[in-house]
Amino acid sequence: MGSAQLYFFPLIGTPREVGVPSLMFRGEIMRIPLRITTRWTALLVASVALVWAASFLAGPHRGTPPVLAAELKPIQLPNPEITGGMPLMQALAARKTTRAFIDKPLPVQTLSNLLWAAFGVNRPRAVKSDLGRTAPSAYNKQDITLEVVLADGAYVYDAEANLLRPVLSGDVRGAISSAPAAHAAVTIIYVAPVKDDYAQVDAGFIAQNVYLFAASEGLNAWFYTVHAQDVAAKLGLGPDRSVLYAQSVGYPPQ
Repeated sequence: MGSAQLYFFPLIGTPREVGVPSLMFRGEIMRIPLRITTRWTALLVASVALVWAASFLAGPHRGTPPVLAAELKPIQLPNPEITGGMPLMQALAARKTTRAFIDKPLPVQTLSNLLWAAFGVNRPRAVKSDLGRTAPSAYNKQDITLEVVLADGAYVYDAEANLLRPVLSGDVRGAISSAPAAHAAVTIIYVAPVKDDYAQVDAGFIAQNVYLFAASEGLNAWFYTVHAQDVAAKLGLGPDRSVLYAQSVGYPPQ
């Protein structure tokens, strides 16, 4: 017995059947009602629209986080203290990498100072229309994002507002970083647009600022690579953003 063949024929019938395809299967003709095809088309269009709307509302760089941060509130950081600290030459002499930490949080003032030193705003829009930052960036793109991982969750550093915006709740330090970083007070994840060819250089500028601040404050610091795709998935990043590096800062073991 030969295999069945499918044929599509133009309409031959009454006017109310116009535009309805006919299907011949083993000598029998079956006409598909127009209302069924229209209904499925409408459902498909509605589904695509809902998916697009969800992606739009999630923002340009953020996908759907695996854990909602609804129970976390934004952290308004105090104004950074920009006087005092160790002289620059002494901080350079003290700068080093140390992969050991005790599990002790930083005071919120120290955290604010750290993030400002890393990539904060040192010239507001009233002085410089596109903001001046504590670290330079190629072509002045300023598109590196600092994802700040603390013991209670992950946040995004909003430098202009001096604010930490919650992204992910719970202690995920050990899940996104190597074992020593699981005890660090803070881990900074460097995130950039996929198409930014100079992001690696910009991350280096910021990382050196972090190292010098840590040296000035007697804190340990460690800059390292991570499993970028795993960390991006954990943070709920969209496909247009990539994870570059991580840097952990915290108190040295006693």
